[in-house]
Amino acid sequence: MGFLDRLFGRKVAEAAPTKEKTIEEAIAEVECPHGAVTPRWDSAADMGKTELVSAYVCEACGGSFSREEGERMGAAAADRLRISEEGRQERMGN
Repeated sequence: MGFLDRLFGRKVAEAAPTKEKTIEEAIAEVECPHGAVTPRWDSAADMGKTELVSAYVCEACGGSFSREEGERMGAAAADRLRISEEGRQERMGN
């Protein structure tokens, strides 16, 4: 009756948790690129003043970074976007 058990999923349920663990482990291994960092200020009066940013927070993973790290990540993201746009323009023939 092993065939019928597999057909109706009776024994598959026992094997499923190990598959889920391997998928979760694979997801855990993927590192966040921190492409969407947003600035945070200590007070509302400081908002909008880039020199008074206290930290940057990644919207994807929730990681918090110093002002210097956040500025570097923002510059790197801008470079990736610029390079991507230049490649798109070249492919379009412009």
